[in-house]
Amino acid sequence: MARYSVPNGKKMVEFEIPDGVDVTVVASRKLPVLPDAERAIREAVANPIGSRRLQAMVQPGQKVAIIVTDITRKLPEDIILSVLIEELLAGGISLDDITVVVATGTHRPNSREELVDMFGEENVTRLHFVNHNAWDKEGLVYLGKSRRGIPLVVNKYVAAADIKISTGVIETHLLAGYSGGVKSVAVGVAGAETIAATHNYQVMAETRLGVVEGNTFRDFLTEATLAIGLDFIVNVVQTGNKELVRVVAGDPVAAFLEGVKTARAMYEVEIDHQADIVIAGVGYPKNRDLYQATRAANTSVFGPRPVVKKGGVIIIPASCEDGFGHPGYVDWMAGSRGPDDIIEHAKNKGFAPGDQKALILAWILKQARVVITDCQIPKEKLKQLNLETASTVEEAVKMELRNNPGARIIVSPDALLTLPIIA
Repeated sequence: MARYSVPNGKKMVEFEIPDGVDVTVVASRKLPVLPDAERAIREAVANPIGSRRLQAMVQPGQKVAIIVTDITRKLPEDIILSVLIEELLAGGISLDDITVVVATGTHRPNSREELVDMFGEENVTRLHFVNHNAWDKEGLVYLGKSRRGIPLVVNKYVAAADIKISTGVIETHLLAGYSGGVKSVAVGVAGAETIAATHNYQVMAETRLGVVEGNTFRDFLTEATLAIGLDFIVNVVQTGNKELVRVVAGDPVAAFLEGVKTARAMYEVEIDHQADIVIAGVGYPKNRDLYQATRAANTSVFGPRPVVKKGGVIIIPASCEDGFGHPGYVDWMAGSRGPDDIIEHAKNKGFAPGDQKALILAWILKQARVVITDCQIPKEKLKQLNLETASTVEEAVKMELRNNPGARIIVSPDALLTLPIIA
């Protein structure tokens, strides 16, 4: 018996696979890790790509909005924010004129304890933090429509700012190709109307993981962001263990595209066959709820060619201590007659922001079954979403091999980032 392991958040889940089974481990390439995160961030901010240095862009008395990631991301936000504050202070900006807006998108608000964990006690104490709410009319401003008719609804603090800055992580993303860049503004601090306009059936049907060029969704994001305004970004590329590989700063498009080059070199990995079984690991914090954890299946289905065979299975260990995440998709899936019903409804009637997860899961389920293991959500509730369960990964593997002894297996320890491409 051979032993393997994949993450479920901060813990590793170990399991055995019998000898003689065809197993391929698919992992991102190992690129040199930056030994000093703070130094790398300082150097990137001091040497921006495609823009002036931040401290030279600002003037005393200006209002500044710093758009930061929420609890579903993990990056050195405490260091990034501290460096940005130093830059702004050097440019004459007062702390009282800075608002930090947490880009929750359609996610839940973050608690003070979570903010302290992400940004440090000093930053949370000295700065004004705001959790974005995409449905709070009092906290949103309507700025008209973009050239293509996208309603431009954005957080009022962002709209009022003279200088807009965003942080983010560049990693594989189902719709945007790679996350980061302008996404924090056009989705993270946008109103429900704006998010709905970009997360629609037609746009989603046209996008693929890893594809940035000619990506309709990212074109929409860029258009919306140009209309709303974004002056400066700090984005990172990380390993699955959240170690920095590259930091880019500067122009929201030019700096992002430079970061994508590094991300592609690390995350996109060629393989020569499909698998009957994919075991997809989920690192912290994506394991915290089902909405995020099921993204581990995306790289097996939505790459240039599906890695899991039609009728195969994707096994995902996910603790889901925060439950389902966004509730809308759960109600929709539980009340549907199955994947075909969801796809038909999405195509003809549309869906609310955040509910696109139902459509994504429906497309996945048309390709392969999904088995959730090591999970705190009751199996009866997961079954309502057409998701299967097993207590452990090993139990799930044994069950699948009993039904298909000749199955080929792919183990993807970092399935959220690693994008297998069949050569």
